[in-house]
Amino acid sequence: MQNWKAAADKEFWQKTWRLAIPVSMQSMLFAILGLVDVMMVSTLGESQVAAVGVGNRIFFFNLLVIVGVSGAVGILAAQYFGAGRMDGVRRTLLQSWVCAIVLTIPFAILFRLAPESIVSVITNDPTFVEHATMYLFVCGWSIIFTAIVVPLESALRSIGVAKMPTVVGLIAVLINAALNALLIFGLYGFPEMGVAGAALGTTISRGIQTVILLAVTYWKYNEILPKVSDVEAAVTVKARKKYLSVALPMVIHDGGWAMGILVYNYIIGQLGVTELAIISLLSPIEGVLISGFIGFAVAASTILGHELGAENYQRAWHQSWWFIGLSATLAMIVGATVLIFHNSIGDLFAKAGTPNLDMAVNVTLVLALGLCLKVFNMVGIGGVLRSGGDIRYSIFIDLFAQWAIGIPLAIITGIVLGWPLHWVMLAILTEEVVKVFLTTHRIKGRRWLTNLINDNDDAPINEKECLVA
Repeated sequence: MQNWKAAADKEFWQKTWRLAIPVSMQSMLFAILGLVDVMMVSTLGESQVAAVGVGNRIFFFNLLVIVGVSGAVGILAAQYFGAGRMDGVRRTLLQSWVCAIVLTIPFAILFRLAPESIVSVITNDPTFVEHATMYLFVCGWSIIFTAIVVPLESALRSIGVAKMPTVVGLIAVLINAALNALLIFGLYGFPEMGVAGAALGTTISRGIQTVILLAVTYWKYNEILPKVSDVEAAVTVKARKKYLSVALPMVIHDGGWAMGILVYNYIIGQLGVTELAIISLLSPIEGVLISGFIGFAVAASTILGHELGAENYQRAWHQSWWFIGLSATLAMIVGATVLIFHNSIGDLFAKAGTPNLDMAVNVTLVLALGLCLKVFNMVGIGGVLRSGGDIRYSIFIDLFAQWAIGIPLAIITGIVLGWPLHWVMLAILTEEVVKVFLTTHRIKGRRWLTNLINDNDDAPINEKECLVA
């Protein structure tokens, strides 16, 4: 018991809140912006809502690929920082930037040259295809900005700097919201562009965010920016092997999981445009709730990474359960609150002109029910297991549960049996239950307690090898 209390000392809580709160705030701001986008567009019609929602899901796939690459920064750079090696932080950031941009450019070109071919896979409704094509075309190049911003934010957080990226993100959110209002509705002499206005506002704001973040980092935290001397070190066989051993599995993991999300959207699209519009409306709401806990996953990955880099395995083991227990408990409270006040939420949906109000409320209840499960898995997999580079088993947990459990159940209940949307979503939650059991088993096994950055041996150092009880 004394070890558990010692692991959660004053320094632990200070570092946790210093990382978790800014990251969660930034994530919530972006999620709220997505919700505001959908609410603004909802006044134009359900096809427009579905178009923006599906467009954002497609970009979400690209975002997760970039996050997968950037995950190597979060894992390796945190351990390098814990070991006092800033050269490793800079080298990992450089490698992530190169990989993220190389992987992103082909998608950006595809979104500009053949957007209609992509969105028509979801559903062939002509109005939906028209608006979704426009949204994807206008937003296409914005993912290049994301490929620059996400790795840099990960590097900053790995050294404990979370407030600055949040402030810059807030500025971008405010600019985005203002531009969307002006360009969607044509306020104050601006052209009335509808869905295209939402896409253009998003693109401009992301460009501004990129410029500001790079400028402030150069001014205040340039010790993490790659130097010319880091290029030679980054391309050595040993450095590339170490980076790719973490980055490639994470790209496969996040890319495969994001592809599964697109498959879910395809299945829902087969149920009808109304169902697709409801999910497009509710997904940002769920995103706002879940994003409040993303900070715990980032804080867990960073702080545990620091401990593993310093080979404090026992302390990392105890801290991991503090992260999971706290985040899951708070998520349970939030989910229960949504369930209690679902009537008031229904009134808000009615004022927003939500299609099929009863179905929307029922789906909201299902999402609230699954919040605790999703947060447990997000912190357990994305925070704890990833902090020690346990990516391969993370791939198995996420992709097995999604592709072998969730997607088949969605096809059977939605397409074969024709169940209502909320029952289909409830069946999909089985995926999260399976992941809870697999994640808990893996964390208890302690194989994730690994030092990845020790250069004295080819193999990483594990907690069990050090005979830590």
